[in-house]
Amino acid sequence: MAINFPKLGNKVVAKVIDMKGDCTIGMKIGDEFELSLHHCGNFCGYFYHNLYNWITMLQFDGNSPLGDPDVMVWECPNPNNKVKVELKRVKE
Repeated sequence: MAINFPKLGNKVVAKVIDMKGDCTIGMKIGDEFELSLHHCGNFCGYFYHNLYNWITMLQFDGNSPLGDPDVMVWECPNPNNKVKVELKRVKE
């Protein structure tokens, strides 16, 4: 069965920019993932759960009080393997 994810709002890309320890699912610095309301791809479900509302905000033109409205940096909730990602809104 082919899966089609609808294009809704902006594209949101998560890029692994730093890490301390080894990611439990094998993400590496430089890996990129397209994320959305419907699509978590091969991204870690544990981390996606924490980022879901921020992804939705970026996807649908929301604004954050945390600085740059199009770029955010977040750290994995796993205290033993700190993977840091940059979430970026890409307007197409």
